[in-house]
Amino acid sequence: MSEHFQPKEFSSKDGRPSPYPLVVQEGLYQLLEEIRDEFGKPIVVNSGYRSPEHNKNIGGAKNSYHVKGMAADIRPQHGPDFQRELKRLKQIANKKCYGGVGDYPTFVHVDFGPWRRWNG
Repeated sequence: MSEHFQPKEFSSKDGRPSPYPLVVQEGLYQLLEEIRDEFGKPIVVNSGYRSPEHNKNIGGAKNSYHVKGMAADIRPQHGPDFQRELKRLKQIANKKCYGGVGDYPTFVHVDFGPWRRWNG
């Protein structure tokens, strides 16, 4: 839990409980706070923790950091400047995140695994 993010935002979409006390690991909250601080606006969490079953059902990576409580798919709030703000959010994520950053058409994936970058 942090100033701008609450555990319920990170719950697995299939309703299965997370094994982590705060739904995701503390480092993810810290990373997202750093990104949000520089972005200066609310960030929407599309996906945080995923149960192994949910991750498999949606075709997630076998060793997904979502299952480990170490990843989030985030985006800006929808509005007329969505694409511009998404591009800016991706730039900030690339600068602030020392783990993985995935660039997708409607969101950005961040995690605190090893350093890597990709386009989805």
